[in-house]
Amino acid sequence: MAAALVVAASAIALTGCSGPGSGTSAASDAASVAPGKSGGTFVFLPKSLNNPYWVDARKGMEAEAKKLGVKAQFLGPDNDDAAAQVQIFDSVLATNPAGIAISPNDPASVVGDIAKARAAGIPVIAWDGPVPNSQVLGYIGTNNVAAGEQAGEALASAIGNKGKVAVVIGSLTAVNLNQRLEGVKKALAKHPDIKLVATQTSGESVATAQSAAETILQAQPDLSGMIGIGGSDLPGIAGALKSGGKCGSIKAVGFDVVPQGIAGMKGGCVDALISQKPFGMTAQALQILVDLDKGKPGPGKDFNIDTGVVTVTPSTLDEFLKTEH
Repeated sequence: MAAALVVAASAIALTGCSGPGSGTSAASDAASVAPGKSGGTFVFLPKSLNNPYWVDARKGMEAEAKKLGVKAQFLGPDNDDAAAQVQIFDSVLATNPAGIAISPNDPASVVGDIAKARAAGIPVIAWDGPVPNSQVLGYIGTNNVAAGEQAGEALASAIGNKGKVAVVIGSLTAVNLNQRLEGVKKALAKHPDIKLVATQTSGESVATAQSAAETILQAQPDLSGMIGIGGSDLPGIAGALKSGGKCGSIKAVGFDVVPQGIAGMKGGCVDALISQKPFGMTAQALQILVDLDKGKPGPGKDFNIDTGVVTVTPSTLDEFLKTEH
């Protein structure tokens, strides 16, 4: 049965401003705005739509599309589902878009569609997660190994550099999540008194992440800390700690400053959040696609742009939220 396709943001109408006394309507002004040579729609293909991380990513795309006067769509499956994402990619190719940014669930599954897009003259970039051994023009997003190391160090600091820790990870097939896990392990290896005792997958579902964290807590009653690798994982961990009355006694660190993570931090259940700045990531990615569509060289052949991460703690959260976006 074909997977249901979910459109998080339909094509964004072009907008424009008429000059004083010009008598020109906003609609006709908008119609005259046509950056790029194709006049088509730019499409972002996230791993899923159920991860709160993608909300800020979509907003960044929308804001930049409005600024540039282009059309953009944000299309993904409800849940992390490589086959459903390929079906969406197939349907997008049939519309001959102006450009595509892909964050793959399973990189190998989208290599063929990337090749088809490039053969049709459609620029494709990897965004948020890399696609090794493919024809993408380049990558923009987090240096995930370095980000994982930063998260690992934040957890080590939170637990006083000793104790048992556990991981909840969205997927073991997504390259970017595995790179983060690699970075976490590199950081923890620097602290001989820290032992990684459990790893559970969540499928990038907050509910499943909470269930996985609860399973870990039952099996490891002397746990010191937990780390969430994907955007849904830390909210799930925080939920498990709250329901188990473990907030504060078991430290929690993870990715993305999303509403659930913020609430967990303000409620004393989360000790550090690693922000990937998804709003700016998609905005910059869309600018690259628009430049490529206009025939500009873009950032160069096989570009690799690290958009950086920021560690947010309870003492820096309010200031971070003032400056974000």
